[in-house]
Amino acid sequence: MRDAAPTPDEVAFFKRLAELIPGAQDWYHADADGSLWMTVSYDDIVDGQMLATWRVDFDGTELVAGRSPAYLNWDDGIRGRETGMSIGPPSGLIAEVDSIEQAAREAATWLDLVTDGRASQ
Repeated sequence: MRDAAPTPDEVAFFKRLAELIPGAQDWYHADADGSLWMTVSYDDIVDGQMLATWRVDFDGTELVAGRSPAYLNWDDGIRGRETGMSIGPPSGLIAEVDSIEQAAREAATWLDLVTDGRASQ
């Protein structure tokens, strides 16, 4: 976790995404150069069994998403591209975004797709 407070864009993104995906969790990070970014995660649980932790990294202009390789244990705070997780379709997502609304909707649509609709319930 980082010392800096969430940026207004991060707050707006998470607020909107959490409206679309109940159970989403937010995590805030900073790179060594001071670049701020965040991860939204969703624990995909069916019948009490954890199937996956899905993560979406957001830096204000891009979404990078995939299945966390370690349920956000060792990979928490490491950008998705650096974890080795699959970020290509169908289980991953890379998207340039122009607005907070677009970012939240694309992230929610992807989370719903990879969880077979469980994320939005």
